[in-house]
Amino acid sequence: MRRYFNDKEKVYSKIIEILCKYKGLDRKKLLEILKDESCKYLFFLLVNKYECYDLDVLKKDFPSVNRNNMKNNIRKAEKKLLLNKRIRDMYFEAEELIDRVE
Repeated sequence: MRRYFNDKEKVYSKIIEILCKYKGLDRKKLLEILKDESCKYLFFLLVNKYECYDLDVLKKDFPSVNRNNMKNNIRKAEKKLLLNKRIRDMYFEAEELIDRVE
């Protein structure tokens, strides 16, 4: 069940934690997430779903992210979600993990 008053930074940290765990990375090597296409699209889908797309927060971890490329990546990720079963499965699994924590 989605909550209306959730802590955006807590959810954002959980998204990062899930992706780092999946890739076997520590938070210091976070930019590696954007190099993997599946992880990149999953990241943008989750950030969009949970409304954790504050550019100031994102720029701390991903300096190259700006408003335009974020919108483009979200749009591409939504297309991939429909077409790619692996990304879709990863998305629903990550969503379940995040909802369990909230």
